[in-house]
Amino acid sequence: MAKAILNRRSKVGRSGNLRPASKRAAARGTREKPATGFSESRSIEDLAAEQGVKPTKLEDILGKGADLWESDQAFERFVEGIYARRREDREFAKP
Repeated sequence: MAKAILNRRSKVGRSGNLRPASKRAAARGTREKPATGFSESRSIEDLAAEQGVKPTKLEDILGKGADLWESDQAFERFVEGIYARRREDREFAKP
């Protein structure tokens, strides 16, 4: 361990190991995504294209899943079950 640290330290500061930032970046390869700033604004279309997301129209999704429940009452029981489990989780989380 100590030998590895000494070897690493002995290379620090040698002029042969110093490269300009542009060459260091080129040595990493082109597979990395370019860094973007936090406040850089891009359009929604650009973000979607970058993530491979295709646009969806509201008309395409309206009514999807309507046949998952036999009746409105069955759907309402499902939703009430979700709320009941959430209430239970909050009760368990109380100190």
